[in-house]
Amino acid sequence: MNNELQLIQNHFLGFHDDFFNNFRRANNYPPYNIRGNEEKGAIEMALAGFTEDDLNVEVKDNLLTITGKKEKKNKEDLWLQGISQRNFTKQFQLHKHLIVDGANLNNGILTVSYHIDIPEAEKPKQIKIKSN
Repeated sequence: MNNELQLIQNHFLGFHDDFFNNFRRANNYPPYNIRGNEEKGAIEMALAGFTEDDLNVEVKDNLLTITGKKEKKNKEDLWLQGISQRNFTKQFQLHKHLIVDGANLNNGILTVSYHIDIPEAEKPKQIKIKSN
């Protein structure tokens, strides 16, 4: 398992240090997945019971912030609630070349999609070796 994680992280060419390790880990709510490759990916967050109006997705200064605020309308119904719908804020430090494309809420899963856009000047280039 450890080798598989190392292989996945190696595909990100240093990107994983900024993205995977520099976000809040103290709170596991709401649960989420991060999936992708060198070119694109997505964060999938389980948010059963939340609507688009309850959520805010913002990118500022390479920081992705996802906030959920569920307003309780009727106190008598609180005892019936079994699905966690507490307020939350999740933040992800983004690599400087990561571009957030959009967010979609479908069947209780918020998907924030992204792609990586490395300028040609910063991409590695092959140097041809000549022999005399």
